[in-house]
Amino acid sequence: MDGAATTMIPPDDVAGAAARHGLGALSDVRREVTATTAVVLGGATAAGCLLLMWLLSLVPGSTDVFSWVHSLTYPIHFVLLMGFLWGIVYAIRGLTVGSRATYLFDGGLVARRRTGPLVIAWGDLAAVKAVYKRKQGDEGKVAGYKVEGRDGTTIPVPLLLTGGRDAFIDRIIAEARSHGRPVT
Repeated sequence: MDGAATTMIPPDDVAGAAARHGLGALSDVRREVTATTAVVLGGATAAGCLLLMWLLSLVPGSTDVFSWVHSLTYPIHFVLLMGFLWGIVYAIRGLTVGSRATYLFDGGLVARRRTGPLVIAWGDLAAVKAVYKRKQGDEGKVAGYKVEGRDGTTIPVPLLLTGGRDAFIDRIIAEARSHGRPVT
């Protein structure tokens, strides 16, 4: 289990959606990065990189652009600038996307998103499709799965391997196969 689902009570909107669709008891939870964590981590990274760039600019050296001090500080400034930009983008993504979690119930999935809960009952499952990494060197490796409902609802579930397996995904795939749905 990703969280202590047996002692954890899902949020009201998730519990309500699960009850309306008759999904039964909560089995497991797959949490993604929370909005608070993204904003704090992104903001701290951006602030740290900005502070380091400022401190690096105070390094005494020759005013000559071709000095060895400038040769060392320019690449470091560039890396810190990229870190600053990454921090800002990560914080903004956290604010726009919000906190995400996928709740695995005995009768289906409920995904908590900023727009509200998304529900796919096992009986309404259309397919489970693998999502592959596209980064060079990682092509063809599974990054996660898209669980698709008959009504067009799609719930992405990231892959988190523990000991070479992901029990959360294994359960979803087992349910899809038991209902005769394609797993690709």
